[in-house]
Amino acid sequence: MTRSVSSLGSAIAAAAILGSPDLPSGMGEPYRFLRTVGGFSAGDFAGLERGEAVARILDTDKREVAVVGAVRIVAPRERLLDRYRDVSSLRNSDIVLQVGTFSAVPSAEDLRGLTFEDYDLQTLRDCEPGDCGVRLSAEEMQRFKQGVNWRAEDWRRQAGTVWRRVLAQYAVDYLANGSGALAVYRNKQVPLSVAEEFGALFEESKYFSGLAPDFFRYLQEYPRAHLDGSQDILYWSKDSFGLRPVISLTHLTLYAPVAESALARPPAFVATKQIYATHYFDAALGLTIALDDGRSGFYMVCVNRARTRSLMSFTRGLVRAIVQRRSRDGMESILRSTKAGLERRPSAL
Repeated sequence: MTRSVSSLGSAIAAAAILGSPDLPSGMGEPYRFLRTVGGFSAGDFAGLERGEAVARILDTDKREVAVVGAVRIVAPRERLLDRYRDVSSLRNSDIVLQVGTFSAVPSAEDLRGLTFEDYDLQTLRDCEPGDCGVRLSAEEMQRFKQGVNWRAEDWRRQAGTVWRRVLAQYAVDYLANGSGALAVYRNKQVPLSVAEEFGALFEESKYFSGLAPDFFRYLQEYPRAHLDGSQDILYWSKDSFGLRPVISLTHLTLYAPVAESALARPPAFVATKQIYATHYFDAALGLTIALDDGRSGFYMVCVNRARTRSLMSFTRGLVRAIVQRRSRDGMESILRSTKAGLERRPSAL
């Protein structure tokens, strides 16, 4: 009974907040954002005030899966940025099998800890433009044909060596040219431009431009744009998804603008751009905002979007529903674990 009364009180408080023209300092901005972008209800906001993680699936076209989530964390928001900055901590996840960062000048040596699945190596033997079991450009497929003696006993080792070089070169080109270096995948009959997929993701995420126009422009125009106070990390990972592990390259950007006064700190931002993946994903964009709550902590608000051709066919309707549900559950799990980790005493972090 006590829980029911408490929940009712939280719901009434949230409804009153949403109905007021001037929302309280700290609570107003995240609530407006979540109501506008995610369609959060008074019940969702009541859950946030109880310390719960809340996530919702966004309405998108069949090519995209998107989820928005939030949680209130009673801790300094700097801990959140430190958590993202430590890429090695991803190894604690049940999903991430292997992970590593690239050097300022990426090389194959940065990927020495990466192992390849037999399925991926074997499918490369017969890869042709329009028919390949992994996402690669036509030029990259050609590198495997020329660089590997597929009849040799050590063809797996050779293929792994070439693949590390391919991934390292992809990283080098991206750091130099940004979206202009993103691949045109030829694993299917119809070529797919990763740059165009990111164009669609940014178009769907343009509501962020109002919160931080400089940050949003920086993400789109990297590396041509400049943003004081931003930090960029490029890393690789091998993750457990679906039937097969996925090797991916991700560009992580952290940005905490300097506050003009101690009373009003602007939001801090984290972005992840998955610029390459061997399976399932054509492009993915994650945007996280840390908004001060005006009390003793902050709201962590996340929007994750991923585009894939794998969900387009009519028979994929059920699969799409499963992916959406798992994405929502995964978002809530990440929000809960982040809250638990950041709210521990510093000595326990």
